[in-house]
Parts: sequence; structure tokens; C-alpha cells
Amino acid sequence: MPKKSEIFVQEFVLGFGFLGGLFTWVGVDPEEEVIRALLRVVFPDNEFMVSLIIFLIVIGSTATGILGIYGLAGKLGLIIVGLAWISGFIIAIGGTATSIGAFLIIGLVLIGPVLLDYSESF
Repeated sequence: MPKKSEIFVQEFVLGFGFLGGLFTWVGVDPEEEVIRALLRVVFPDNEFMVSLIIFLIVIGSTATGILGIYGLAGKLGLIIVGLAWISGFIIAIGGTATSIGAFLIIGLVLIGPVLLDYSESF
């Protein structure tokens, strides 16, 4: 049986997958916007440098996140987080897709702790 803290981490990771899909659908990445605002202060006249640094940060953080999930939960973890991303992406569409996305994320939160056992990777 996983500990309470392990379940929290699993649900937290699923939540980030869900929010990532939702923000992708909306077309805004809050992390990128904050970094862009800070870099525009440092490089006020060089939009190319700002875009290049943001591109490198986004690629690095995405790669780190994928490797971290794979390291903790393997292929099954990647699939579950990918499904959480898909549910976040389709939940904002409306109609039947919203119901499908809601049931998908609820199902992942309920079965995620059963399928993923992070205690083996520590």
C-alpha cells in the first residue's frame, strides 16, 4: 500500500499533466509568460535573445520532466501522465468532450496510485 505522501506526489504529477493539456488548448503557458517578462527586463531590445532563451528553457524543462516521470514510474507513468495531458486538452472543448475529459482525469486519479508504485524506485 503506498504511503499518503506517495499518493500526493502521484496526484500532483497528474495535476500538472492535466494543467499542461489545458494550458496548451488555451494557448498560454504561464511559466513561459513569467520568464518572458523577466527576460524582457534583462534584454529590452533583443527579442531574438529572449525567444532563444525561452526555447532552451522549455526544451530543458520538458526533457527533465519526461525523464523524471520515466525514472520514477517507467512507461506506464508516461502513459498515465500523457492521458492526463489529453484529458486537460479535451476538457475545455465543451459538450461530450468535456465529460470524457472529466471522467478520464477522475479515473486516472482513482487508479493512478494502484497502477504506479513509486516506492520501488527509491
